[in-house]
Amino acid sequence: MPLALAKQGDVLRVVKVSGDNGVCRHLENLGITSGAEITLLSFDKGNMIVRVRDSRLALDRNVARSVIVRPIE
Repeated sequence: MPLALAKQGDVLRVVKVSGDNGVCRHLENLGITSGAEITLLSFDKGNMIVRVRDSRLALDRNVARSVIVRPIE
């Protein structure tokens, strides 16, 4: 599922990052790579704050749609 559909507090694993090369490269530079763990900290008006590794990042809904995730069981 796209990260944009996740709920606050979800802990997720990145399956893949899609989109154009510029978006993919930018997300990879931020640490959002296949296999990375993401925690959705807050979601408000289409924007979200996520924890990736030891960083907090703000993503807009369009970028979050490029990140495909699955729940960690």
